[in-house]
Amino acid sequence: MGSLIAALASYCEAKTINGQWLLRIEDLDPPREVHGASQSFIETLDAFGFQLDGKTLYQSEKARQQAYQKTLNQLIKNGHIYYCCCSRNQLKGMDINEHKCRNQNTIPNKPYSINLRVPNSDITFIDRIQGSYTKNLLNDCGDCVLQRKDGLFSYQLAVVVDDSFQNITDIVRGIDLIDSTPWQIYLNSLLNYQQPSYAHIPILVNEMGQKLSKQAFAKEINPEKALETLIHAYNILLQKPFIEPPQTLNEFWNDVIMHWNINKLDNIQSIQV
Repeated sequence: MGSLIAALASYCEAKTINGQWLLRIEDLDPPREVHGASQSFIETLDAFGFQLDGKTLYQSEKARQQAYQKTLNQLIKNGHIYYCCCSRNQLKGMDINEHKCRNQNTIPNKPYSINLRVPNSDITFIDRIQGSYTKNLLNDCGDCVLQRKDGLFSYQLAVVVDDSFQNITDIVRGIDLIDSTPWQIYLNSLLNYQQPSYAHIPILVNEMGQKLSKQAFAKEINPEKALETLIHAYNILLQKPFIEPPQTLNEFWNDVIMHWNINKLDNIQSIQV
């Protein structure tokens, strides 16, 4: 349901302003990828009546992988990265200013990650839902992995490159991703990319305050009950109630796009369901 909420909000926002709604499959981690999951996801969107604009982008595609490498090479050339051989346990609890790898410019002779070296400066942006948001890159966010020791590119690098590639102007996503935004804004500035607008919608939580997820044993949505589930999701997002419940998916989408108002979610970080 949490994923459906994010899809519903971003879809309505795009369609309300006559924009495009693009699907990106962020399949960056093959060892963790569940076989058939991407196709199942696309089929579920179709069953719920979402209409995709443009070609679906897969981050695992050769052209995208080459684009990430080219961008990483640019960051390396401009001196924004360092090589790190440390394990997670070694880094745990370490003051970032004591991290010796941050001053290492030579390529190690053992497995290493390539990290973005962040400055001691604040990043502030105005989120369309959550308002003003400020984090210090060094002390609050820390450095950011751009390529893992196993050679896989990180989400933070790939998402910034692809946002630029797809000419993304508006990002609507869950507030659980807001902590990644300062890194992405900083990378945008280093790469001279256009800065998108952000809107972080509230997450759904259970009675214990836990985010609805597989780990919290959240139930999967049922495509056979698409209309019923969509109406429930729309109501969760605190939108204008239906005068009469829609009888078809077409009626639902026509109504919700006409009445969608993202401002109804202002300053709300979580919704208990």
